[in-house]
Amino acid sequence: MSFATTHALGHVAKRYYAGGRTLSTQLLKDAYADVVQEAQGLQTRYLPEMRDKAKSLDAASVLSMVRKA
Repeated sequence: MSFATTHALGHVAKRYYAGGRTLSTQLLKDAYADVVQEAQGLQTRYLPEMRDKAKSLDAASVLSMVRKA
């Protein structure tokens, strides 16, 4: 599952619960398409930075980041 798909599913779930747990098929399709498009834009924007950061990560730095969160 891609980052965009995971991102979209999370946002669609938020809309579902915020809307009183009702969502028509068309509203679900529209919400999913909107959020996938937004996620793809975020991925395009941040992917180079994420790749650069990933090159410098090791187990100790990941654990340090997790502990700070």
